[in-house]
Order: sequence, then C-alpha cells, then structure tokens
Amino acid sequence: MNAIYEGSLKHSRSKPKKHTFEYRIRLLYLDLDNIDTMFSDNFFWSYNKFNFGCFLRSDYFGNKKTNLKKSIQDEIRKELNFNHHGKVYLLTSPRYFGYCFNPVSFYYCFNTKNKLEVIVSHITNTPWNENHAYVHDCRNIKTPSKTFEFRKNFHVSPFMPMDIQYRWSFKEPGDKIEVSMNNIHEKEFIFNASMQLQKKPLTKQSLNFLLFRFPPETFKTILSIYWQALCLKIKGITFFPHP
Repeated sequence: MNAIYEGSLKHSRSKPKKHTFEYRIRLLYLDLDNIDTMFSDNFFWSYNKFNFGCFLRSDYFGNKKTNLKKSIQDEIRKELNFNHHGKVYLLTSPRYFGYCFNPVSFYYCFNTKNKLEVIVSHITNTPWNENHAYVHDCRNIKTPSKTFEFRKNFHVSPFMPMDIQYRWSFKEPGDKIEVSMNNIHEKEFIFNASMQLQKKPLTKQSLNFLLFRFPPETFKTILSIYWQALCLKIKGITFFPHP
C-alpha cells in the first residue's frame, strides 16, 4: 500500500572528530505496480510529466526506457541469480519544482506471499551524479531485522575513505521503517547514518502538503549535504578526492 513515511534522519561521526546532526524527513513509499496512475487525480502531481510535484522514470535506477520494476528485478537476477516475482515498493523523495536528488532510494522486494526477499539500496553521489546499487538478499534471514556486512565499493562522501566495511541493518516496513548504516574503518566504528520513520496515509491532501511546505524535501536534502560538508571542512576532517 502506498504511504508517506515521516521521521528523523541522523548522522553521527565519532572519528577522527565528533560530528552529529539530525533532520526531519518525509519520504514516499510507492508500489511500482501502480506508480503510473497514483497521481492521476491530483492537479499538482504527475507521472513522467513535469509538474509542481512529479515522479519521473529518468530519476531512478536502470535503463530509463525500461520499466522501473523490471530494471530492479533484472538487477536482482544479475546479482543473486534468481527471478523475483511479487511486489516492489520504493522509498524515495520525488521531484519537487523540477528538482530531484536522493542520496539513497530503497527498493523493498516482496514475494507473492508478502515475505521480504530482497532490498536494493540505490546510492547517488554529488556533485559527480554517479550511482550504484547494493543488493541485499533477505531470503535466509528469518528475523524482522535484516543485517548485512560488505565492503564499500562506491565513492559517496569526500570526507570518508574507500577502505570501509559496511554493516547495514533494516527493519521490515510496517507501521515504521528503520534503517541503520554503520561504517567500520580498520575494525573501528567511525560513523552511523540512521532513519526512524513512522507510516502516514498517502492522500491527495498529504501529497499537496509535502509539495507546499518549505523548503521542499529534495532542496532541503541537497542544501543540507553541502552545509554539513562545509562544517566538516571547517573542523579539519580529512578530504578524500574521488578515487
């Protein structure tokens, strides 16, 4: 079921110097099977057409001429060598007033019995506008919390080295969505990014509230990224150029 998830995003760095911040965020949780019709009765929103608020296929993963759900399922097949059948839900910020940037969008992929099988984390960096997908296999994890450990292989922040071990944990979407992303460097915890989100109904009125609140979500995201980068620079955190 389509929804809005609202809550907090927190970053906490412990090394080489402490740096913490927290923001309120609001994300859409969208069923990719009906994404093309969900905005049809709202004057201010559109699918694949510019509007005050819109969802453009070109903003998201894979071949822009290919159906988004199929692109995700193709990536699952490539990485995990199995065919996914079932629902795919996308947690993301759409395009507001012509601008869209998502540091990460999450695809929650359920089987036909509504069991979570795979999570795809689609990462985008700035200012290089590169992107990369990490595919997390949930099929053999029976607990509600899904934890994965893997090596970083995509450059995101110039204030974080590449030789990082990730430890990411996800709670299955329900009344809440929880995500926790730890960075481990030389066997020491150095950084955590986490989201704690509460489910809200997605209606015409709630969508329009997202659109006309200030600042719009994606503008707030990109401004926050560069503001926090300036704060890290002022604190003298080591700068790592794009590898």
